[in-house]
Amino acid sequence: MQRSLLALGLLWLSACASFESPVDQYARSQAAVRGAEEAGADRLDPQSQLYLKLAREQLGKGKELMDQDENEKADRLLRRAEADAELAREIARLQAAKVEAEDAKKILAKLKPVN
Repeated sequence: MQRSLLALGLLWLSACASFESPVDQYARSQAAVRGAEEAGADRLDPQSQLYLKLAREQLGKGKELMDQDENEKADRLLRRAEADAELAREIARLQAAKVEAEDAKKILAKLKPVN
């Protein structure tokens, strides 16, 4: 029984220690932040600005954790950064669509003949 517990403990420790560097996740998170920036998340809506700010902070902290070989923590944080950046992008896209719809309504109103 003790040998089994010891083996399980060693297996758990080796699994934690062998977590690979989340380089791919870092790249996906960076790309998501760039996508949010390109969608105008930093200028269109306060909510998208907040999520973009969070994503940038998490990206930076995730990189620091990678540099410290805290790969599992870094991976979790980088996944959050990616999700927050994607949310910022979608909020910005929604806001841009609303602005375009309002502009289209104004143009239609000008084109309609007044009776």
